[in-house]
Amino acid sequence: MRKRRWESVAPIPPAAGPHRQYRWPRKARSGGFQTFKYSLLHVTQRLRDKRDIAAARAALIAELEGQGKVIVEDAGHYADEDALYVSAANRADGVPATEDDANAYVIQRDWQGNHSAKPVINGWKELGFTPRHERYDGGRQAQPGPMTEEQKAERKTLIANNKAMESAGIVRREFVKNLLARKQAPKGWQYFTVHAITHHPETASGYQGEVAADMIGAKTEDKNGRWGWNPLRDHVANTTARPEFSLIALICAGYEKTIAKDSWRSPHQSHRDYLNQLVSWGYTASETERIIIDSGKETTEDA
Repeated sequence: MRKRRWESVAPIPPAAGPHRQYRWPRKARSGGFQTFKYSLLHVTQRLRDKRDIAAARAALIAELEGQGKVIVEDAGHYADEDALYVSAANRADGVPATEDDANAYVIQRDWQGNHSAKPVINGWKELGFTPRHERYDGGRQAQPGPMTEEQKAERKTLIANNKAMESAGIVRREFVKNLLARKQAPKGWQYFTVHAITHHPETASGYQGEVAADMIGAKTEDKNGRWGWNPLRDHVANTTARPEFSLIALICAGYEKTIAKDSWRSPHQSHRDYLNQLVSWGYTASETERIIIDSGKETTEDA
């Protein structure tokens, strides 16, 4: 029996490259399968990020342990923690602790994805240290005790959603890149760009040239690190072809710069406008991105 076309398409392995390397059957580019495809991409990207983060963390821990340093899983600023950050501790005489007092390190990851080791004091109570700060709830009522179960759940959700937003950003920008690789610009691009410029001018003035150039697959000389370098500007200066695609990339890159990993906590109308436009062009938002999109419904209902 002859195989139908969709039966011969291999699934995307978690360790594979960008999804543009795979050609999906024509009938699968719309409808439910399209939704499933991008939902799968969100999950796959999240798994890749978790794998890469774990590998980078493990490499740093191995390096530090090789130097004889002690690594702890977590640390904090308040009395309910087993380990205190050096900056959050006082010595027995009330003098602020310094890095010389540290007896362990905790691994942290910054907003750029880089891991680093922060000095902490493990077992600070037995060593005679005291915390500098008390935990406050909303800046009004002191809470000297440990975190409540509700606070722990909120923190867990915060961390999970922030990580999900970071992964979604990769999938989202890859979607735009594939969208702008087509022969024709997406429907409604003219209003999308003029609306952004008039309602969210920061998208045009604050975009990142590297992101925009990557979205249109521009081949530019590598001058990363040079002050004021803008590969999109270089691309536009060298060609008059497909200017509408450069304009769309500029606006999308501007929107991307305004979306942070915690934007789901305080969604802005610009975030909703951007994500809703991508959805209208075929993008499937992740669960965390849906929080941003659905926040607009609450605003409408309240009005």
